[in-house]
Amino acid sequence: MARELKTYRIAQIFEKVNSLDERKRCLLCGKVVCNVRNHYYVHFPGKYACSLCTAVYTRSDTLLMHCRSKHPELNV
Repeated sequence: MARELKTYRIAQIFEKVNSLDERKRCLLCGKVVCNVRNHYYVHFPGKYACSLCTAVYTRSDTLLMHCRSKHPELNV
């Protein structure tokens, strides 16, 4: 069964574990995390993919830095 890929706002997929704790539970996988933004990208990776390897980034400038450091033969 293929799960429909839908982008959620961060607030929609996390719930507080309890009122005394800053950690939140991911409603998609059940994992309890401290950094919701980092975990969000586990489920919804970035849209900037390297054409030479499997690296994917959420920002175009990070992809550019990757290409310059990992693929210097490109002369980007």
